[in-house]
Amino acid sequence: MKSSADLHDDDGQPVVETEEYAAPPPPKQYVRAKLDTVWDVRKELAKLYREARRNDIDVGDASRLANILVMMARIMADSELEARIEA
Repeated sequence: MKSSADLHDDDGQPVVETEEYAAPPPPKQYVRAKLDTVWDVRKELAKLYREARRNDIDVGDASRLANILVMMARIMADSELEARIEA
């Protein structure tokens, strides 16, 4: 047990003992999704759905991201059709 002298510094102020804490975790690393094909976009939509179902991501955010992915898939499909017509 510590004496009262051990609990105060030289000026008589109380000394607060702190525990050693581990370093904070590194910042979250995000992996950029490969969205080069409609199939890639479909896989990302499925991943987004699963994350929303698990509450890993807010449903409102998932909805907005899903809408962007759907637009990307439409643009890709239209581009493929356009390339076929020009060929």
